[in-house]
Amino acid sequence: MKMKKSWKVIFTAILVIVLAFGVNIIVSFASQRDELLNKSKQTDQQINETKEDISEIKQDMSQVMKEVQELVVQISEYENQITELDTQIGDIQTNIETTTEKLAKTEKDLEEKQKLLDERLVALYESGSTRYIDVLLNSKGITDFISNYYLIEELAEHDTELIETVRKTKQEIEETKKQLEESKQQLETAKQEQVAKQNALAVVRDEKTAKVANLSTEEKKLEAQLSQFEKDKQQIYSELASLSAPSNSSSGGSTQNYPPSNPSSSGYIFPIPGLSKSNISNRSFPSYPGHDGVDININVVGKSVVAVKSGTVVQSTAVRNADGSYRSYGEYVTIDHHDGTRTLYAHLRAGSRTVSPGQTVSQGQVIGTVGSTGNSTGDHLHFGVFLTKNGGASVYAVNPLNYLP
Repeated sequence: MKMKKSWKVIFTAILVIVLAFGVNIIVSFASQRDELLNKSKQTDQQINETKEDISEIKQDMSQVMKEVQELVVQISEYENQITELDTQIGDIQTNIETTTEKLAKTEKDLEEKQKLLDERLVALYESGSTRYIDVLLNSKGITDFISNYYLIEELAEHDTELIETVRKTKQEIEETKKQLEESKQQLETAKQEQVAKQNALAVVRDEKTAKVANLSTEEKKLEAQLSQFEKDKQQIYSELASLSAPSNSSSGGSTQNYPPSNPSSSGYIFPIPGLSKSNISNRSFPSYPGHDGVDININVVGKSVVAVKSGTVVQSTAVRNADGSYRSYGEYVTIDHHDGTRTLYAHLRAGSRTVSPGQTVSQGQVIGTVGSTGNSTGDHLHFGVFLTKNGGASVYAVNPLNYLP
């Protein structure tokens, strides 16, 4: 019995010890689990915060990229304005030179006429009391009278004309001097405006440089492409303005035509047969800074591109890098419609252009195929409409949607 009691005591003691340690172990495990859960929550929170930071950075970078893009366009606009001011200053200076020469010639002419008039007045003064009536009364017969009469009439008319000519010449000189002063004032204003534009350009360029420094490598590459695209556009605009488009050029070889249907009030048809404005995902203009047309990009793969109106091809070429790869508009065509408008068809498929510069095209004639050459992320047609300004010295883009049916 004692032995059994002894085992019971030992067993009870062991049980108590095990339970005591077990509770501590359970408590310890529970504490560790809570600690791990807290650490996990903290880690999750840190991850989420990091994700938010990354998202904010991406948003900030996208905003910076957008600002850089706007600055690129602004720089291009300033450069255009400065170029136009250069032309204006040159025209004014030419006008000043022409006016100055005209003034010198008119003043010399006045000097000669004034000298002639002075001599005539002196002659009249030296003739003393002789008057036209005395000459008539001293005539020797009717024939002499008539002869003297016509002589006097011619002299009087000559004197009157000479006086009037001198008066008009003096007035012309005054007006020419006034024009000259106005031209000089215009020249000074244009030069001041040019300096202001150049200063503004320098500020914007510095701002762009500072922002570009904060871009990622990939965005810097994109920025360089955007800058090059703007340069290419301005070169194309310059060529578009300077190229002549004869209205009687030959039509070239065989052509494929789509029957014109439902032209707009401007006489334009849609540039992709069978499609309409509903095939343009973004119908705002400009859809982003510097975008000079609309992108027809829904259900366009493999579709033909046609001339929206009859006219003459002024450009049919491609913009390429030194390695032969496409950039900017890629494969493109421009057409002069001889109504003050020119149209642009860009990013055409490689090798699909069917027209050449100087060629006459009819409305609905196929000029190429929708593609994705140049600065493009997918098949679409970049369609633009241009009007001339400064007497045809340059061109500017307008909203194409206003011309399409």
